[in-house]
Amino acid sequence: MFSSIRGARALGAALAIGALGSIAGEAWAAGAVGFQTWDSGETGQHVELGGSAHASGAGLAGSMAGNPALDGSAWAHTGDWWSVRLAAAPEVRIRVQAADAAELSPGFSVWASGDAPFDGGTTGFGAETSTAGFGTPHSFNAFGPLGDAGTLWMADGQGGNQRELVGYAISGPSFLDATGWGETIEHGAHDTTLGDDFVASVSGLVGPGFGELTLQGVSAGWFTLYVGGTDPSLAGGAYSLSVTAVPEPGTAMLVLIGVGALARAGRVRAH
Repeated sequence: MFSSIRGARALGAALAIGALGSIAGEAWAAGAVGFQTWDSGETGQHVELGGSAHASGAGLAGSMAGNPALDGSAWAHTGDWWSVRLAAAPEVRIRVQAADAAELSPGFSVWASGDAPFDGGTTGFGAETSTAGFGTPHSFNAFGPLGDAGTLWMADGQGGNQRELVGYAISGPSFLDATGWGETIEHGAHDTTLGDDFVASVSGLVGPGFGELTLQGVSAGWFTLYVGGTDPSLAGGAYSLSVTAVPEPGTAMLVLIGVGALARAGRVRAH
């Protein structure tokens, strides 16, 4: 698998020059990007309170950030898209972990679409073109609020049905040069919520080979994750993804008390 990833990276510059232009010329109403399959076999995973979902993927080292051919912007078709419906929860933890930190510095963005899953957006919506000369979503803005340049292809009321970017995490270096869509691409975990319609707040941390976001005060609904590499100096590689909806401490305590009571009742009957 790693050899194929390195091969894809070697072809990256040629694809960015040749294939990007042709893809940017295509257009359809929705479905500009497709979704990966979770370990459960679902492409639209449900995570209930107290539950979790897991998956694995692989991608190019600079698919999300730092690709010089795209002026640092994200490359939709070399990262992975994940669709998940979260139950209302006080806290949801999302973690991406590289199989080898020397191969991949992962990052991810999280959007909310509310009652319906993300429809995949529209290729080339509004004829947006980045400073690198490429259209959406092959080059797109994974870091700015919806409505900014490079996001219209996926925004509600525009080319898609996404309603808010709630946060992003980058474990690789910040990209400090002028970017393809004028977006700011910074190392670390970032809260980009505009209100509390979907998530009350976002916190997190990053380190060698991993990124993690904790969403607090999550309203029930559909969310989308885009996962990719954020350090193009590496080779690219595999990663694991987990999403966990943490129950309220009081609920967890009640479960423990109930288990203890059943155990005690069992011992009494045995005597």
